[in-house]
Amino acid sequence: MNDRKLKGIAVILFGILLSASGAEMNRTVLASFSDFPFALIGIIVGIVGLIMVFKNNKG
Repeated sequence: MNDRKLKGIAVILFGILLSASGAEMNRTVLASFSDFPFALIGIIVGIVGLIMVFKNNKG
């Protein structure tokens, strides 16, 4: 495995972490703000990670 694929896997795992802990993070970290869409950001981060994992490296 090359370094780019490992970084992509790490980004996917971070996206899963954001999606799973979205409600709790809103309750503890951002108590004074309205609900921030951590789950949506986690999904977007996960998609970026998938692109990093499956993208062909040329060169």
